[in-house]
Amino acid sequence: MKITFADFCRSWYFLALAGLIAMLPFSKYVISMSEMVLTVTWIVQRYDYPGLLKFLKQRSRRAAAGLAFPYAFYLVFKGIGKGFLDLYRNKPALVFLSLYLLHIAGLIFTTDFDYAIKDLRTKVPIFLIPLFIGTSKPIGRKMFDAYLFLFLLALVVGTLMYSWKIYSLNYIDIRDVSRNVSHIILGLELALGLFIMAWFLSRRSFPAWGKILLLLVSAWFMVYIFYSRSFTGLAVFAITLVILLPILVFRQKRPGLKILLASIMILITTAAFLYIRGIVREFYTVHPMDKTRLDSLTSRGNPYTNILNSDLTENGNYLYLYCQFDEMRDAWNKRSRISCDSNGINGERITFTLIRFLTSKNLRKDADGVNSLKTDEIRAIERGIPNYLFLDKFSMKSRIYEFLWGYDMYKRTGDPTGYTIMQRIEFWKASLGIIRDNWLTGVGTGDMNEAFQQQYVKMDSKLKPDQRWRSHNQFLSVFVGFGILGFLWFLISVFYPAWKLGGYSDYFFLVFMIIGILSMMTEDTLESQMGVTFFTFFYCFFLFGRREYDRI
Repeated sequence: MKITFADFCRSWYFLALAGLIAMLPFSKYVISMSEMVLTVTWIVQRYDYPGLLKFLKQRSRRAAAGLAFPYAFYLVFKGIGKGFLDLYRNKPALVFLSLYLLHIAGLIFTTDFDYAIKDLRTKVPIFLIPLFIGTSKPIGRKMFDAYLFLFLLALVVGTLMYSWKIYSLNYIDIRDVSRNVSHIILGLELALGLFIMAWFLSRRSFPAWGKILLLLVSAWFMVYIFYSRSFTGLAVFAITLVILLPILVFRQKRPGLKILLASIMILITTAAFLYIRGIVREFYTVHPMDKTRLDSLTSRGNPYTNILNSDLTENGNYLYLYCQFDEMRDAWNKRSRISCDSNGINGERITFTLIRFLTSKNLRKDADGVNSLKTDEIRAIERGIPNYLFLDKFSMKSRIYEFLWGYDMYKRTGDPTGYTIMQRIEFWKASLGIIRDNWLTGVGTGDMNEAFQQQYVKMDSKLKPDQRWRSHNQFLSVFVGFGILGFLWFLISVFYPAWKLGGYSDYFFLVFMIIGILSMMTEDTLESQMGVTFFTFFYCFFLFGRREYDRI
């Protein structure tokens, strides 16, 4: 079989896409290389080699030698122009790509051009990926499925690597285990992977051995989500399922299946509600203690300090009862390589972490309490783990407890520092304050960081300076940067192409879109290279990159 130059270029296109997909759970550097290969392939595909040869043959050797390079260069730009003409014909892809043009337009109101250029470099995938996929020949069913399985394989390999790091305690914060890809983006990829497998599991034509394998991989993904405490991955998966099930019920024509799906939806929401309600009740339940009949001395004869007016608790036990800090400090320093008066591996003060951990086990804050701790518990305290419940690697209870503790401390002190959800609320307050002052045009592409720092000062925020970040909400971030007009442009760029092409009736695009929008509610998804690549690639791949949709 003769391989044409077009076939050769097409093969490089497939290879570059494969490299991009395979590296989504791993490396932004290889992703950048794949985008470079896609760029070269896209240009080469449209290069008029026959035209160049014809031009040279019609000239003398001297003229050909002098004009070869300029004409070859001209043909490069002619091919690029042809590619953009193809993009112009694909209006939905052009509308989505215009999201990058929005960021260029934001330069009009920018004063910090250094940051603006950096931001534009980060968002280059919004320009390149719809250009490449939107102007290339759509792929067929077999190739589409092959790419999906490659993505699943990459997730399996990645999660196995990251789980080994967790097992060997090779991290400071468990969220930093996947260093080259945000734990939040990895959680989104795992959620998408679970729904991809659900599609194949529902296909009657899919072989039985394949379904068994996918069930095992699905189980492993869920195990990893719990093992890595990826609350984002679990929450996004659960919420997407709750949103998707009513859609499937509404569109389902078979009564039996409709009842089954409705029952599953009700069961999931009820179970989640009862589970969370139980944890909340447990968190706020205080174990009764007669504060008038407390022991006054430790087993070593030293007096306890009891702060009777403090109602802070850990696992229902009062935090500042039965405290003998000198004993506790001396006993700790004999068992740990990190001084009790120093900061732990995660930057938190050991003293406070130790008090919380001992209280969580209902142990007294004295030498006996410290000496009763196991070696692995000492190491956990050194890493900043404040509660023995958090040592359970397969429980989401710790993340819910973490939120409740943060919420409780925020109510008492007004300081959100160190508490993920509370910090986000502070970010959102700052965003709304900036929007009120710049609602029409925004602050521009490059001035967002400076605008936020000024707003935190204006708010007299108690958030520590090194934690004063941006919106952590993509919609608010766009509004801050580009005002009401840019915000509307953003909404049209993201939602119109799918409406025009009927993408919302496609299973894969609909699932991805739900996951993507949910991520934008609590993250600046498009503000990091991995985030913008994840969203842009799957948006274009599911919407523009294949011949037929999987209707639901």
